[in-house]
Amino acid sequence: MGEKLVAEALPWENREYRIGEAEQCMNWTREILVAACGEHFATLETESPWDGHLLGPEDELLPEHVDSLASDEFGQKVKAIDALQAGDLVFLKNTYGDWAEGVLTHVGIALGDGRYIHRMTSNDGLVKIDSIPTADFDSGIRLKDSLCQTQ
Repeated sequence: MGEKLVAEALPWENREYRIGEAEQCMNWTREILVAACGEHFATLETESPWDGHLLGPEDELLPEHVDSLASDEFGQKVKAIDALQAGDLVFLKNTYGDWAEGVLTHVGIALGDGRYIHRMTSNDGLVKIDSIPTADFDSGIRLKDSLCQTQ
């Protein structure tokens, strides 16, 4: 699965994705997941995200939220940047907004060697390859291969 995700993601480098629209990192990541592994990734979401204990009573879980795929039901949690493999999803915390400390707010796809490709949260909307910021890193997930349906 990891190879498929990276192959779908890399052509996006330096391209715009939904220019002018903020908070599109998960929508871009889902587009990559759908292209690589099937339409079910368009709406797949957990009811018990890793950061669920930090969410308020009014916080609604939706597929466009970063934490919607951050759950043991979808794969193995990766707790260190140097343990990430190409194709793992990378979750960052506290990158924007008025959220509780530790809430997952940004997602991208690991490339290996401490780098990831992601749709930047800024309204510039560019997909970039960057080093994973250690201060914001929360975790990654190595999605179960069984989630990737043959295209």
